[in-house]
Amino acid sequence: MRLTASYVPIFVARIGSGASAFLVVKLASGGNLEAGIVLAAYPFLEALGALIAGRWSDTLGRKTTLVTGYFVRSLAMLLLAWAFYTHEAPWLEALLNGVIGFTTAFILTASLAMATDLTEVRNRGLGMGGFEFINLGSYGVGYLLGSFLYTVFTGPAAYLTIALLTTAATPIFAKFLPETRPAAPVGGKFLLSVLPPSAVLLLPVWFALTTIIGLGMYAPRVLQVEGVGSSGVVSHIVERIGKSLVVGLLFVGALSVLGAGAIFFGRLADRWGRVKTFRLGLVGGLLALVVLNAALHLGLGPVEAVALTAPLLFLTSAIGPSILALIGDEADIRYRGTTMGIYSVMLGLGIGVGSLLAGLMAELYRHAEINGLAAAALGVYAVMTALHVALLRTYGIYLRDAAPQAAR
Repeated sequence: MRLTASYVPIFVARIGSGASAFLVVKLASGGNLEAGIVLAAYPFLEALGALIAGRWSDTLGRKTTLVTGYFVRSLAMLLLAWAFYTHEAPWLEALLNGVIGFTTAFILTASLAMATDLTEVRNRGLGMGGFEFINLGSYGVGYLLGSFLYTVFTGPAAYLTIALLTTAATPIFAKFLPETRPAAPVGGKFLLSVLPPSAVLLLPVWFALTTIIGLGMYAPRVLQVEGVGSSGVVSHIVERIGKSLVVGLLFVGALSVLGAGAIFFGRLADRWGRVKTFRLGLVGGLLALVVLNAALHLGLGPVEAVALTAPLLFLTSAIGPSILALIGDEADIRYRGTTMGIYSVMLGLGIGVGSLLAGLMAELYRHAEINGLAAAALGVYAVMTALHVALLRTYGIYLRDAAPQAAR
């Protein structure tokens, strides 16, 4: 029950983040490149915030860190809504979106540290899978909510609505959330000094995965869900509910597949092993991107291409929970918050790079932007997988797996 309670802050925060991701890229001032910069400010500052949030959660407590992040984040979201109403200044929008990302890291890092505190080696894969499921699932719900609000309001009122909703939800869980911090260390440490060596071998693939998420978050600005390659069924759905809502459904569908897979593969990581589960996801991700690119180049519409890729996308969901469980197993309990901050660091850096790369590819691939984003995703994943293999050959001795022994 306490583990389930630790997921609630993530559920609320990620609904706001998902809706914000859709709405910011729609409401951002300027052209494609400016929109990419505004969108990228959030994840880059989230990565920076995680370095501070991890130390705070170790020294000040998980709950204090989390509630502080929520308070400042809510204020920044309300200010960004005001900026959308009164200005056309990409720099101001980027600044406020960056503050939102910075403070979201406090929520994510503290919640993940709580989940790690409340699990053991024998069930940590499932616990991390639950975290990934809530993280991705609520993000998808938020994305769909953002697309719905944009369909209804078609303007800044949509963002103001989500800002007010997430602000109002904060006191609901803040009062009842338990503190799970172990005995606090005398002083904090920097992330790289406490990161397990095995994590370094896995970070390239994790970075690739989060970069692809960043590319996907940019898609609503350029995605055409009807036209050449689209089936009559898709066109009929677009006519009934509108393009924005169809894009939201497409995104939430992909995240739902990943979220459901995280639960399944988290449990598998406890029984079969973290490393084997990770490698299964690694191969699945590469095959998924190859199939997606081939489908788009053969003329299929984006909805049909994603549907064709779904089974392989499910395999890709094995990556997240296996990495989180592996790092959680090896993290020093005294610096667990700092260590688990790597989640927000990789999420922020990857999504930030992906957002900027998406803006660039949209400029280079005019009239075929989705094909450009898919090609970029495959390129990044292939390069980072090659880097992972190279590191594994040299430092593979550090990749240890405690789960199979614990399951016996």
